[in-house]
This record gives sequence, C-alpha cells and structure tokens, in this order.
Amino acid sequence: MKAYITESVKKRMMELLLTFCMVTTGSVFVCAVYNKVFWPQGTFLESDILWQLLALAFVCSLGNSYREISRRRAVFNKGLHYVYINVVVLGCGYWFEWMDIENISMLAVMMLGILVVFAVVSYVIWKLHARESENLNRKLREYQQAVEKAPQSV
Repeated sequence: MKAYITESVKKRMMELLLTFCMVTTGSVFVCAVYNKVFWPQGTFLESDILWQLLALAFVCSLGNSYREISRRRAVFNKGLHYVYINVVVLGCGYWFEWMDIENISMLAVMMLGILVVFAVVSYVIWKLHARESENLNRKLREYQQAVEKAPQSV
C-alpha cells in the first residue's frame, strides 16, 4: 500500500525544513558572535550546545505557519510568533545556562540576536511566498488567455 502525501503537506514539510535550516544557521551565527562578545579570550563549549541549538531551531520552526488570512491577522500572528520565539530562546538560554539573566547586556545581545534572525528568516519566507504568488497569478493569466482564445463551441 502506497502512502500518498498531498501537495500542501509536502509544501508545508519543505517550508518547515527550510525554516529549520535558516534558524539553525542564524542560531550558530548568533552563538559565535555572542561567545566572541562575552568571552573574547575564548571559551570551551560543551558538545551538548550543538544538540541544544538543533532542538531550539526545531521548536522555533514549529511556530511558523502560513495560511490565507487577512493582512491584519497576519501582522497579529507575526507579532505573536515573535513573542513565542523570544519566550523559547530566552527560556532555553536560561535553562541551558547560556546566559545570566541578571546580566542586562547578555540579555540585550541575546534579544538583538533573536530580532536579527527572526527578521531575516521572516523576510526570506515572505519573498518566497511573494514569488510563489506571482507564479500562480502568471499561470492563472495564461490559463485565462488560453480559454479566451479557444474557439467557442455552439
């Protein structure tokens, strides 16, 4: 028996994978900058941090969902998603002992890192969706033109 995956499920899985890859890359970059800023003399990182970053990226990626909704609702959802990402990352940062939450500069740099990664990932996904919409609109126009040119049967 073959298992069939619908196009929408396939598309959602690919988007989740893309988001995961971008968040993972951004997290590693922020981790490198963060370590250079707060421990310029160098630091020994436990190998656990790699698993922690992967888990963090996965959990952050899960909050990414796109459906056809109004612009106002989309802005609200994006704001809610940003809060979700902050709670997840700062919560993990505290739980995994990546930072001292009483150190305001560590907290500020972590929040700046969250903002940068969130903005870049959101922009890339927005551009991909805009390109997909353009392609769908182009195909629809081509179809409509082909229908208009086809001879009408009586």
